[in-house]
Amino acid sequence: MKNKLFGTPKLRFLYTLLVFQVVLYTLFRLCFLVYFKSNIAPDTTGLIFHNLFLGIRFDIRLAMTVLLPAIIFINLPLNPAFKVRFINWFYSIVFGIITFLYIMDAGYFSYLKSRLNATVLQFLKNPKISFEMVRESYPWPLLLIIILIVTAIIAYVLIKHISPKLMGSPLVNRNKTRFIGGLVFFLLFALGLYGSLKLYPLRWSEAYSTPDAFASNLSLNPILYVADTYDFRNAEFEKDKAASGYETAAKYLGVDVIDAKNLNYVRSFPGDTTKSAGHPNVVVIICESMGWYKTGIGGSKVDPTPYLDALAKESIVFNNFYTPTVATARSVFAAVTSLPDTSKVGSGSRNPFVVNQNTIMGQFKGYDKYYFLGGSANWGNIRGVFTYNIPNLKIYEEGSYKSPRVDVWGISDLNLFKEGGAAITEKYNQDKKPFFALMQTSGFHRPYTIPDGSEGFVAKTPQEISVDELKSYGFESLEEYNAMRLQDYSLGKFFEFAKKQSWYDNTIFVVFGDHSLPHNNAKNVEEWRKNINNGYHVPLVIHSPKRFQPAVETKIASEVDVMPTLAGLAGIPYQTRALGRDLFNPKFDDYRAAFSYNWYAPFHISLVDKDFYFEYIPYNNEGILIKYTEDPAFKNMREKYPDKFKEMENLTKSLYESTRYLLNNNPKMY
Repeated sequence: MKNKLFGTPKLRFLYTLLVFQVVLYTLFRLCFLVYFKSNIAPDTTGLIFHNLFLGIRFDIRLAMTVLLPAIIFINLPLNPAFKVRFINWFYSIVFGIITFLYIMDAGYFSYLKSRLNATVLQFLKNPKISFEMVRESYPWPLLLIIILIVTAIIAYVLIKHISPKLMGSPLVNRNKTRFIGGLVFFLLFALGLYGSLKLYPLRWSEAYSTPDAFASNLSLNPILYVADTYDFRNAEFEKDKAASGYETAAKYLGVDVIDAKNLNYVRSFPGDTTKSAGHPNVVVIICESMGWYKTGIGGSKVDPTPYLDALAKESIVFNNFYTPTVATARSVFAAVTSLPDTSKVGSGSRNPFVVNQNTIMGQFKGYDKYYFLGGSANWGNIRGVFTYNIPNLKIYEEGSYKSPRVDVWGISDLNLFKEGGAAITEKYNQDKKPFFALMQTSGFHRPYTIPDGSEGFVAKTPQEISVDELKSYGFESLEEYNAMRLQDYSLGKFFEFAKKQSWYDNTIFVVFGDHSLPHNNAKNVEEWRKNINNGYHVPLVIHSPKRFQPAVETKIASEVDVMPTLAGLAGIPYQTRALGRDLFNPKFDDYRAAFSYNWYAPFHISLVDKDFYFEYIPYNNEGILIKYTEDPAFKNMREKYPDKFKEMENLTKSLYESTRYLLNNNPKMY
């Protein structure tokens, strides 16, 4: 086996250089741990060891990346002695730079309690001031000596023990054995770069698999983290703009103490012991692409959602509920944080700088908390949003289930609900603790898979329903229609199961769509909505028969309102800075509106209230005002209602700038 794996000088050199790097980076990581050991929280020894090993996976990825120039260079047709000399010089410089960056990382963490990231590049804009700050704040001569000593030791090891292996004799000369050795190395190299045996690669968000800040930082590799944060290095908020509209936003949100100087958005709600005494459970179900017009309750006559329609008759239905934007990752971020995801570079969940968010779900103390999705939580880097901000959260994802994976989105919605319901019930029967479960479907999404064994679900055929009729209600194809029917069928099966459980009567269920889809000229979409090409309008169903009588609620509601509403219904005390407001708190009923944001061209921000729709396009400074209750066509009434136009313009811009600021300034308060 040794001959097969290390049969050539090139392979022996590459393996030696790889092992040397892993050892070196591990030593750097251990030095970081020892130097900052005072940051270790009590009773987190197991967590520290877990994150150390996670960090080694990041280190291996860095090692593989640094190995790439060597792989290319040693295979060039050059003199072997020249190759050795070049390797010695090149990697001495590379490892000297890496050592310097690790030293910088320690200073950066000491100063900001964050690992080295791409914002450090901003210091290059004022190098003189930055150097003076370093000179006055750190023992830079000592640090320079340490860098030189470490670099010298590394150069010695390279010259004496690593690069000479390129000059060694082959252990074997058989082509087959050499091929096997090369293939094994290639597979290990690819695995090291990918960092995972799962569908999604190793991502920075896995470092934030715990709310413990130091453990999360311990996992990160500072050099890779600089690369991960490079696209986000420039802040996407302008504090002066947030300040200019602060009072408008603060009054709308009901801020306790209006403080424009410090941009205080904090509101505190004491809770209601008459409600919390019963410890109600909460189940939030986010349904993929479930637009209002796609459903029976939204006027579709092709019977796409019979189970949702039946549930609605036993529930409170909000028929003016809007998501802040489209795209599932952005929607889930908004649901969890109560902040619209206004990020321009990727979604907020993909931005390491906004991972620290205050969440209301995290303030449900004494609750078991679950997140169920059929695929991997590495999708969209959504893992960090949940695990870093919601203490004691248990994620059920790809690999947690017995059911088979059916497509790129993991297990089917039917099996997600089946296994999720069983897991909730087993844990509840075991310890009788209240729980908060968030379940996210994904089946109503291309490739619209209808898996075998869907427990009685029968897809409709062209003989049973006209494709032309489906298209008249906005469905692009029969496959899309059947996929939505299966999502609805799965939802129905879950409620059939839930109603038989001991926890059902004491549970508040919330069902809504993560976003809608293009209307495709569906006949049940009003004209003014057809011009809102983002698909914000989705159903919201709140189901708890022991608490509420069935009703249709017409007030304007937003996805960011879901979490404060649930805290209010459950009587949970909470603090928030975000845009969400309790839908049942009468103090906010004087004026309710839903803010939305289109992150792709044409970029615009918008606001809808009970009579008007306002939309503003920043690049050409144009705004429109539609009074849809007066004229349902998309007719600009800006000149007819100038005061209303100005009022909605001010509030829309204020909420937008406040959101941009809060995405970067909303740390946990618990």
